[in-house]
Amino acid sequence: MEGSIHRGCDFIFDFNCFTCMETYRNTEAEFYCEECSKLHCSKCVEHHNYLYKKHAILGKENISLWPETDVVEQEKCKEHPKEKLTIFCEEHSVLICHVCHFHNHQ
Repeated sequence: MEGSIHRGCDFIFDFNCFTCMETYRNTEAEFYCEECSKLHCSKCVEHHNYLYKKHAILGKENISLWPETDVVEQEKCKEHPKEKLTIFCEEHSVLICHVCHFHNHQ
């Protein structure tokens, strides 16, 4: 069995789905909408495309046209910006820092 150190981390993505992040889900984005300037996973892009039929959607084959992200910023806690995300809360399926773990995820 190959460890995540060889294949990368399963919980930190270069691009996260914006809709899923709003509901505290950690889902990898597979599409980018140029009109909305938002990234979507495969499930959320279906809903988006139903509502916004004329929007230009870029898949991963055009990832060079997606906005650049700062992975270092994504590794920081949104509630405690000075803290790194170091713990995965299995109950909530979310990455958290040690401060969140102490206060909200015991």
